[in-house]
Amino acid sequence: MVLQGGSDHTRTINPDKEVSAVRKNKVEYAVVCSTGKIRRNNEDNFYCAGHLREDVNSTADVAFSGKVDADANELFAVFDGMGGEACGEVASFVAANVSLAFTREKDAYREYLKPLAAQINQRICQETEARSLVLMGTTAAMLQVCGDEIFILNSGDSRIYRLSGHELEQLSTEHIVVSGSSKAITQFLGMPEGYEPAPYAARGRYRSGDMYLLCSDGVTDMLTDEEICRIIDDRMDLDVLARALADAALDRGGVDNITALLLRLTK
Repeated sequence: MVLQGGSDHTRTINPDKEVSAVRKNKVEYAVVCSTGKIRRNNEDNFYCAGHLREDVNSTADVAFSGKVDADANELFAVFDGMGGEACGEVASFVAANVSLAFTREKDAYREYLKPLAAQINQRICQETEARSLVLMGTTAAMLQVCGDEIFILNSGDSRIYRLSGHELEQLSTEHIVVSGSSKAITQFLGMPEGYEPAPYAARGRYRSGDMYLLCSDGVTDMLTDEEICRIIDDRMDLDVLARALADAALDRGGVDNITALLLRLTK
């Protein structure tokens, strides 16, 4: 499988496994979004085949699952807001809501993640100015399914994984600087004027039977890649697996908001 990343390089991932997907396959999806055990508000949001977390003031868990055609040019995304006070949930909601509006015109594009990310960035900046704030933003982990291809884009530390043949591989690139026990995000959507948004983007073949995980750091800060692989490397229904991921992160302390979005191509 080959993922072409950025504009001037190609990254090869398991080239001996590249297989064309069946055109009539379905994309099975499931998402769970939880406030966690410590936070008083939920700054995570998502876009999942028309679904998003609409009530940003609620701390109740949100979950959706279903199937769409692989040819539907559908979008799946996880957003983790930042900015303090109520700004984080506003930024991630803006991202999810812009995604909803944008995908109504998605058939006009073959690949739309970069223009969508640019539009989200602009809209969050406008909202920041309208609220007289210094800064607010959101991470983004986005995956577009278009026929037998996938397109991915990420900004910040929300991750995208692929599980194939019992092997879990991180496809996204983290935009962070670590200092001791703290980390600073160097790329996000909502970057103010004077800073250049530079999300990571790649493309490849969506292989039948592969699974994809998009998640916020509320999952990855609590669980290792090996633990994530062990949980999702199962033929159980995706809603059960997504819930199991969230529960495992909660059992480890649930110190941050938790969002896990799983995809699987099914015949």
